Amino acid sequence: MLRSIYYSLSPKQRLLLRKIVYFPVDLFRKRHELEPPKGYVYTGPGNYIEIGQTFFEYFKEYGDIQPNSRILDIGSGIGRMAIPFTTFLNEQGKYQGFDVVAQGVNWCTEHITAKYPNFVFTHTPLKNDLYNLHTEKQAKNFTFPYKDTSFDFAFLTSVFTHMLPEDVLHYLSEIYRVLDTQKVCLATFFILDDISKKQMRNSKMNFSVQHKHYALMDKKVKEANVAFEKDFIFAEIKAKGFEITHYFPGSWSGRTENTLSYQDIIVIKKN
Repeated sequence: MLRSIYYSLSPKQRLLLRKIVYFPVDLFRKRHELEPPKGYVYTGPGNYIEIGQTFFEYFKEYGDIQPNSRILDIGSGIGRMAIPFTTFLNEQGKYQGFDVVAQGVNWCTEHITAKYPNFVFTHTPLKNDLYNLHTEKQAKNFTFPYKDTSFDFAFLTSVFTHMLPEDVLHYLSEIYRVLDTQKVCLATFFILDDISKKQMRNSKMNFSVQHKHYALMDKKVKEANVAFEKDFIFAEIKAKGFEITHYFPGSWSGRTENTLSYQDIIVIKKN
C-alpha cells in the first residue's frame, strides 16, 4: 500500500518527500565527510557507507580493479559507490559516472570532484518512470559519451532493475563498446527463475505484472521495479559478446542460501 502511494507521486515529489521526512534526522546526525544527508539519498534504503564499501569489495574480487584503473559507474546516483574509490585510485586512475537525476550529479560534482578531480560525473537527462519525466530522450537511443575501449571496469547497481528490455539490451551494447578487451562489468538485476518465482509470492517484491521476457511490480510506474527471465537475459548477454563469469542470486525473493546481496549479481567479461 505504501509503495503504491509512493509510486503515485511524481519524481520531483518523491525527492521532496524524502527531504521532509529525513530533515529531523539530518539536522543532528553525524555522517562521513563525503556522505550526503539522508534526505538527498534516492538510491535505496540501508547504510549508505556500508553498502558502498560492501560492493567495493565485490568490485575488487571480481572486477580486477587496480589503482590506475579506468572506472565507469553507470547510474552513479549520489555517489554511494564512488566514495570507496576515492582512497583507492591513484592520480593515473579515473572515475567517470553518469546519471539521469541532476540532484545526484550536482551533489557528487560539488563534494567529490571538488576534492578528487579525476572523478567526473555527468548528467544524462533520459526519460525514466521512476526518476525523470521531463524529457522524451530514451535510454534505447543513448550513446554513452565515451570513446571505444575507454574503461577497465564498469558497473551498474540497481540500474537494470529500473529499465525495460529494449533499453537494457542497448546499454549492454554500449558497455561492450566502451569496455576494453577482456575487461569486466558487474551489474545487479532482479532475475526470475523457478526458485525466485515461487518464493516471491510471499515476498514484498512480487513481480505480478507478467510480460513475455520480464515482469513488473507496478503497471503504472513500469520502471519502478523490473525483473527479467533468467534464460532470456543470460542469452542476450552472451549474444552481445560477453562471457558470464559469475552469477550470485540475491535475497530479494526470500532466498537465504549463497546470496551476496539483496539484488542478483551478474559479472560479465568482454571477449
